[in-house]
Amino acid sequence: MLVLGLGNTAMGLVKLGDYRIKMDAAVAMGGESARKPAQGTASILDPSTDAQLLYESAFLKSEYYRVVLRGGLLLLALGSLLIGVGVVRKLLAHDRVQRESLTLHQS
Repeated sequence: MLVLGLGNTAMGLVKLGDYRIKMDAAVAMGGESARKPAQGTASILDPSTDAQLLYESAFLKSEYYRVVLRGGLLLLALGSLLIGVGVVRKLLAHDRVQRESLTLHQS
């Protein structure tokens, strides 16, 4: 779980950076209008520009990788928690065995 979380987190961070660069390039190419999705009648009558299509594609993919990143962080947290609980249980069990061994030797 920990390794899967690490992989998802790393992939999410890398891809979010890539798509942020593509979104910035689309804005540089088409101006601020690339950020605005076509709505209403304009979406039917006015053809989308390449910059708008590039921005929209990069935006949707960045949203997907944002979910991947969040899932990776969740898996990292759960994996760390489970490992921590396992270590604590092992230490407590070892301590209990040491105390029982000590009381047996004293008897």
